[in-house]
Amino acid sequence: MAVDRVDEGDRVEPTGRRPAAAASSRADGGPDRVEAERQAITRRLHRVLVDHAYGVARDAWTQAVPDLRAAWENHKERYPERLRPPPRVTPDGGWVAGPDRRLSPEQNAEASKACEDIAAEGRRDILPALKRVESAEPGRRLAGLDHMLKGEDRLKEKIAERLAAKPGRTIQQAIIGISDPVRFTFTYNPPRYADGVRADVERLKTEGFELVKLKNLWAQEQYKGINSQWRRPETGLRVEVQFHTPESLEAKELTHKAYERIRSSASPAERDELEAFQRQANAFLLTPERTEEIEDYPEKR
Repeated sequence: MAVDRVDEGDRVEPTGRRPAAAASSRADGGPDRVEAERQAITRRLHRVLVDHAYGVARDAWTQAVPDLRAAWENHKERYPERLRPPPRVTPDGGWVAGPDRRLSPEQNAEASKACEDIAAEGRRDILPALKRVESAEPGRRLAGLDHMLKGEDRLKEKIAERLAAKPGRTIQQAIIGISDPVRFTFTYNPPRYADGVRADVERLKTEGFELVKLKNLWAQEQYKGINSQWRRPETGLRVEVQFHTPESLEAKELTHKAYERIRSSASPAERDELEAFQRQANAFLLTPERTEEIEDYPEKR
C-alpha cells in the first residue's frame, strides 16, 4: 500500500502543533529580526567606539591646555603687544581711534544712538529668540552671553572703516553691513553636534531670522567650528551665531588674541609663530562625526 510523502514543514505532531523549530523561527521574526538585531548591535558598538574616541580627545585637550597657555605667555614676552592710543571723543564731540578711524560730531552722535538701539534690540528681541532655541531641546547651551554685544568703541571703529571705504554711506547703511554687532555661541557635546547644528539652523529660521551666510570651518587648521550670519528682516540688523563643541570654543578663546594680532599688528616673523600656535591648539580637537555633511551657505561653487 502506497504512503503519501509528508514534507517536514507540513508534518503535524499529535498535539496538532507544528514542529518546535518552525514555531520558534516564526516567533523570532525570522531573518528580518535577526538583521535588525545585528544592526542594533553594530550601532551600539559604533557608539561605544565614538564615545571612547571623544573621551580620549577630550582628555588630550585638557592635558594640552596648560602648555598652550604657557606658550602664549611666552609669545607675549617675546613679542610685546603694540599698544594703540585708546579711542576718544574730541572736544568738538567727534570721535577718533588712531590715525585712520574718525567720526564727525554729527556722525558720532548718530553712531552713539545706533549703538544704544542695537543693545536694546539685542536684549529685547534677539536674546529671547535665541533662548527659545536653546530650550527647545536638551543638548545645547548658549555660551558667552556676557559678550553678546560688540563694544561701542569697537562698533564705532567698524562704522568708521565702512564710511571711509565708501563715502556717502549713512551710519545705518554702515551698520547693516557689519557681521557681528550682536553675536551668540551654541555649544554641543560632540556626539550631538551635527544633528544639533542642523536642528538649530532650522529653529533660527522659524524664529524669523534670515540666513545670510554659513561657513563650515572644521576642515581648517587654524580655526574649527561653524560660523553663520543672520539678518533680522524687521531692522536689517545682522546677528552672528557660532556653533562649537566645548573644546573648540575653548580653543577659539585661547587663540583669539593671536587671531587679532594676525589681522592687525603682527610682523611677518610674528605672524608665522601665531599661525603655528593656532595650528598647534586646533590639532588637539576631534572633529564631530558627520560634520562634513553640513554644507556652506551659499554653497561653494
